[in-house]
Amino acid sequence: VDIALTKSSNLVVRSHPDFPAALVVDAIIYNRAAFSQPFPLLELRFADLNGQLIASRRFKPAEYLSGDLAGRAEMPPQTPIHIALDILDPGAKAVNYSLSFRSPD
Repeated sequence: VDIALTKSSNLVVRSHPDFPAALVVDAIIYNRAAFSQPFPLLELRFADLNGQLIASRRFKPAEYLSGDLAGRAEMPPQTPIHIALDILDPGAKAVNYSLSFRSPD
């Protein structure tokens, strides 16, 4: 397992179209390794203008995988994987956000 070879792109956080106190998080994740490896934990963090952490949450693969990938344990190499998460809005002060990866172990 080489978590450093897991990357993301196209991270977008927007208002949820159906629920006023919720957000939709979209991203593409990639396994840049030449081999399959376990899907990582996703850590989503929100901070204020000064970089102070306001909210964070870790998502297990079962929480972010859907469709054909639901229930899969291994992340295929060199394959873009779209994820979409519905979350509660952490508030107006949460203006900065980031997505990072943690080892599933």
